[in-house]
Amino acid sequence: MKLTTNRAELLCAAKRGENIAPHASALDVLKGLLLETDAANGVLTMTATNLEVALEQKIPCAVPENDAFVLNARLAVAMLEKLSGETVSMEHIPGKPQLYLSSGDAEYLVPVWERASYPKLEIPFPEDTVKVTGIPGMARRTVFAAAEDNSKPLMKCVNLKFTRDGLRAVVGNGSCIVTARGDEKSTGDVSLLVPALSLEKLARLCTDEDTFQVGTTGKAIVFLKENFAYSARLLEGEYIDAEGLIGGVQNRFVVLTGVQELRKALDTASCVDRDEKICLRFEGQRLTFCCQSENGNTVLPLDVIPLTGTPQGEYWYVSKHLMPCLKSLTGTVKLGVAQSGMLTLETEDAYYLQTGVRPGFAAAARKKEKKKATKKPAKKAA
Repeated sequence: MKLTTNRAELLCAAKRGENIAPHASALDVLKGLLLETDAANGVLTMTATNLEVALEQKIPCAVPENDAFVLNARLAVAMLEKLSGETVSMEHIPGKPQLYLSSGDAEYLVPVWERASYPKLEIPFPEDTVKVTGIPGMARRTVFAAAEDNSKPLMKCVNLKFTRDGLRAVVGNGSCIVTARGDEKSTGDVSLLVPALSLEKLARLCTDEDTFQVGTTGKAIVFLKENFAYSARLLEGEYIDAEGLIGGVQNRFVVLTGVQELRKALDTASCVDRDEKICLRFEGQRLTFCCQSENGNTVLPLDVIPLTGTPQGEYWYVSKHLMPCLKSLTGTVKLGVAQSGMLTLETEDAYYLQTGVRPGFAAAARKKEKKKATKKPAKKAA
């Protein structure tokens, strides 16, 4: 079998595949890209998998016969990057573990594996799929909130819900909950748990304008578009009741402000210590960000518009948990404070809830010193 295809297209596909294929695996064949030729349709199909996710891409090519073999992913990218020709040729003799790869004046002879032991990507029936757009935007607003604790695999997932009102995504890690609206036309009645890392990888491979046909094979969710298929393993179990938790939240007050202004204020105030707690002090139309550490103190005021209640009081949050949320949102936001100091952020297409924390060490120390200074001295005995 000898095929010829565009080198730039093959290199682009190989780079995507390399990001999926594991660099270290007990099974050597998983480190590679499965290459399958279809002579009748003039197509080269490239598949990469790490058993959690799988990516299948189709590339036009000129090939006289069908064949299949596995080529090391990192090696494929390295070779294709160094070749200078516009097209690349690959020649493989079925049954022999060798591949000739050439372009221009250069030629490589490299080892390959047989495809027999390579996992095959399962595809759902077309009639069992729904159209979905806007994957990167939905991922950007949710995946950051997934837990990092390996002992809680379900908390590392994004709960994708296909409802009669469209696609919804929910993420919770114990200290915050995020809900985001997806494609309003992607209706259904199914709830799926997709690892956040898998959804994030898909988001890097597409744009918000890409339209997918999405379905399940029972164990995996599959995103399909022309010459492209992406599969992610699903988890099973009971996820948090985000709607119930959010429904029980009653804001004491709500103010209106811009996400960009909030993000800038938080970034500036927390520069003295990114891991320190941040104080949000509300006084009517004024929101002040305060942070204090051994590196210094910052106080940064911000004008806001009160919507409901009386904005007043000091509330504390963890800066490094709040910043990813603000980076994921855009436009104007309704910022509220509920019972126990819970912070709520609501935009047109997302809702964020974060639990409050106790005052930072510096604030607690100041209160202790203030209490000590105001304490009346004990009367001496006569």
